[in-house]
Amino acid sequence: MRSDGLRLDHRPFALPGTRAQYGPDRSVDVLHVDLELHPDLQRRRLDGICTTRVEAIAGTVDAVVLDAVDLQISGVRDEHGAALEFSQREQRLRVAFARPLARGERYEFSVAYAVEQPRRGLYFIAPETAYPERPLQAWTQSQDTDARHWFPCVDYPGERFTFSTTIVVPKGLFAYSNGRLISRLDEGEQSVFRYELEYPLSSYLTSLVVGEFAAHHDRCGEVPVSWYVEPARAEDGERSFGKTAQMMDVFQRRIGVPYPFPLYGQIAVHDFTFGGMENSSATTQTDRTLHDQRAHADFSSDPLVAHELAHQWFGDLLTCRDWSQAWLNESFATFFEAVFREADLGWDEYLYDVLGMVKSYVREDSERYRRPIVCNLYREPIDLFDRHLYEKGGAVLHMLRGELGEEVFWRSINRYVSDNQWQSVETLDLVRAVEHASGRNLRWFTDQWIERGGHPDLSLSYAYDDAQQLLKLRVKQKQAIDAEHPPYRFTLEIGLLAERPAAPARDHGTAPLSGERRLRVQIDEAEHLFALPVSGEPALVRIDPGNFVLKTLALEAPPEVLAAILRADPDPVSRIRAAKALAADGSRVAVEALRAALLEDPFWGVQAEVADALGETRAPWALEALSAATGVPHPKARRAVAAALGNWRSVRAAEALLPLAGEDASYFVMAAALEALGKTRDGRAFELLVRQLQYPSWAQVVACGALRGLAELADERAVSAILDSMVYGRPEPLRRAALGAAGRAAALLERQRTRILDALTAQADDARQFLVQLACIAALEAIGDVRALPVLARLEGGEDPRVRRPAAEAAIKIQEGSRKPVELARLRDDLDALKEENRRLRERIEELARR
Repeated sequence: MRSDGLRLDHRPFALPGTRAQYGPDRSVDVLHVDLELHPDLQRRRLDGICTTRVEAIAGTVDAVVLDAVDLQISGVRDEHGAALEFSQREQRLRVAFARPLARGERYEFSVAYAVEQPRRGLYFIAPETAYPERPLQAWTQSQDTDARHWFPCVDYPGERFTFSTTIVVPKGLFAYSNGRLISRLDEGEQSVFRYELEYPLSSYLTSLVVGEFAAHHDRCGEVPVSWYVEPARAEDGERSFGKTAQMMDVFQRRIGVPYPFPLYGQIAVHDFTFGGMENSSATTQTDRTLHDQRAHADFSSDPLVAHELAHQWFGDLLTCRDWSQAWLNESFATFFEAVFREADLGWDEYLYDVLGMVKSYVREDSERYRRPIVCNLYREPIDLFDRHLYEKGGAVLHMLRGELGEEVFWRSINRYVSDNQWQSVETLDLVRAVEHASGRNLRWFTDQWIERGGHPDLSLSYAYDDAQQLLKLRVKQKQAIDAEHPPYRFTLEIGLLAERPAAPARDHGTAPLSGERRLRVQIDEAEHLFALPVSGEPALVRIDPGNFVLKTLALEAPPEVLAAILRADPDPVSRIRAAKALAADGSRVAVEALRAALLEDPFWGVQAEVADALGETRAPWALEALSAATGVPHPKARRAVAAALGNWRSVRAAEALLPLAGEDASYFVMAAALEALGKTRDGRAFELLVRQLQYPSWAQVVACGALRGLAELADERAVSAILDSMVYGRPEPLRRAALGAAGRAAALLERQRTRILDALTAQADDARQFLVQLACIAALEAIGDVRALPVLARLEGGEDPRVRRPAAEAAIKIQEGSRKPVELARLRDDLDALKEENRRLRERIEELARR
């Protein structure tokens, strides 16, 4: 579904039957939780005693209700050892106090329990026939409401308590949890670890990890910084986590509030369900982020590490009051990924990271659904953890930085964090902090960007009027506008230069260039025409330096103007925008400017976007430009060149790709080249693609590229190799790539569709590898065959909330696709054929013109 100015039919976020969600009533305040834990990794069992201290909020409190899923409760006692009555019903544990509590009265009780084969929350990892190299580990993942699967608790982010753990494990294993390691004692064949955290956390931030790990220790000032990895991965751990102390220093200086806990640790575990989890003082990371030296050339763990570290302030020190306010956790952590990138790599990298946020959000907004960032219409909290919550919110914070200005923005962030330490927060707390720090009332800002879905879709043009010495700037909001969807309100900054710089400066930042005049125009209507007085025709017009406004923008300008931007504007996003417009223009001026930028632009991000724009043209001159750029030095730019070459089914494109697909210093360049080679449908591709399935690379990057290439080849011989790579026992990244390839192959190979669909439906219920199951659902959606609906319905009604929404969305899209008239499909086929015929005709005309 495309997003344009004529539609109001974005698919709704709320699925059928969704109800508004609100936080629970609270009769008690949980003050402290102490866990005594005995994990049995072989039996996949946890025995525990959970001691909870509460304080009555309301008067005459005679019981407390805790969340407890599949926990076998053997008894409950008060602090004196007296047995208390309890009952279990509907995944809740009700504990009756010995007597009613008066308001403010405290009470302590202990629950003895066990859990075997927990469904979620606590995960046991062990070697097996299919994966004999797996380590023996146990770890928890409690977000969003899965702590209840491994200890009885008030499993809600607004409830915060101090926390301590005693963990008893076989000697030789290491146990890890939140806070300081107070003691480690060996008692016979067992080791006993005691951890204490004197600062409050929420249940979803609690942690338990057990396994064999090697430790590395660092410091940021007085704060100990550690990370733990499997002993054989020590060097990979240094590559992945080595900048942690630097990040902590950057964040402390930017926020103006010290790191809140007495220490910080990260532990990399096997088969982790997500990238990382910001457990207070003790982050759990996926071991998928550990990488070798060759991968390090164009892969970094820094975004993941920075994200989880930022959560120690935004999520742990300040915790969202309820899940509808989760942007105060996730959007801030996403934004601070970019903040560290700016400090470490420069302003251009920061801006390009923010552009990536915008693109990711816009893709979800146009292809999946539209929703406000703050939203309490959801079935499960996990449904909210999407590109709106992460990337759109991060881009909104970048916009707030531009709206307030550098000094006021950071002063406001400091006030927000300082005023709300160890508290539950909602958006209004941020608004109040900005008001206190700046005097500005930004309630309109949060109403528009946080409480409302969507974004402005702009077209912008300008022309110089020599007679009146005016620059006439027209700005139009193209998105649908009506009483319920008023025009967006924002400030757009314009920069005017009488002389154009000779070349774009790297990492220039937001300051005006020498001789640049800055103007700010207020946008609040569907269309504006501004007449800006100038002393002569500007040599360079800069639109929104810093790309602060969250928007999509079509810049309507002659190719000479666009070429000037591409050659001179220090803002990489402006250059990228100009490059996209030039590629659509295709004039001689455009061709020359794009060729030069592809090879010479000082920032790899611009080179990569130019390559992408050239690929989309599918023009002969673009193919020649890309073929000449396969040796660009930066691997990320080279990767983009390889990917763009996949837009041509030609011998020339294949010849440019074959060397990169065979060997390159970068795994990722090879993977991109292999996929693109498959798209060329070249006769030499099949054998190379099959051979590269065996190429050894970190995270199977090269083999995954080969699988995608085999799918694109539309060769029935490839199906067996794809299906063989899907089976349980293959490396998890390879299985996920194979499932994606299977979905694509089924779309291209009609005769193989039933075979592929049968293979996918047969394994869709297999939940042993969560990310693989999600990839299977995505593949079924890509095929779009109604025969997948029964298995998707089964998954939607299943017990795992992480799977239910993806299955529901896939089913909805398949059903929508099945309702499209056959005539419409035929018309689209005819249109595609006509477009292809026109493209070939244009290529022949261009070839004749060059002669």
